[in-house]
Amino acid sequence: MSRIFWVVVLFVSTVGLSACDPSAQARSPLPRDIIAVIQPFFEAVRRGDQKAAERYVAPSFLKDSKVQFAEMSAILNTAPRLDPVIQQRQGTGAYVTFAGEDGALWISSEVRVVRYGNKPMIEYWDVNAATKPPELVGHVQTMKNLMNYGMIAVAMCALAGLLALIWIIRNRTHLVTSEPVNETRRVAATVRNDES
Repeated sequence: MSRIFWVVVLFVSTVGLSACDPSAQARSPLPRDIIAVIQPFFEAVRRGDQKAAERYVAPSFLKDSKVQFAEMSAILNTAPRLDPVIQQRQGTGAYVTFAGEDGALWISSEVRVVRYGNKPMIEYWDVNAATKPPELVGHVQTMKNLMNYGMIAVAMCALAGLLALIWIIRNRTHLVTSEPVNETRRVAATVRNDES
């Protein structure tokens, strides 16, 4: 009966650990001044409003931004909501990668925000549609999977150690001392000699 109990405990602990949702981990929020630039910029690009989007682009990148605007606007217009998946600080600005899955395609956008004077502006932006997630996003997902499986392996080892410890405690008398040997004594046969 106790073996069935331990098998059930092992099965429930394995299934319980594998059911944990890793997506519930909170990311650090972007600074408000960077959100105040990126959010209206993306909204303007989705609408196709180039004049409104250019207000958030740095003068050094304005010419390149005009060239790619129509193509990037068309991609973002049909794309799902893109969430920030990787955030890297760069001095007083940030380099943010947004990504979202749209059926078989991954839509990603890279945005670099820097300060011009005291005002944050977009120095670089790009939108891509590909069948694979962005490289850094793929690496992050691989590391999450490794950590999840690693935690399951550690939990299984801990459970196996606990079961071994319980078995040792239950059987300690058999492990420390040897089994008692039943002694068999020879029957002494005595014969009386009444003739003497």
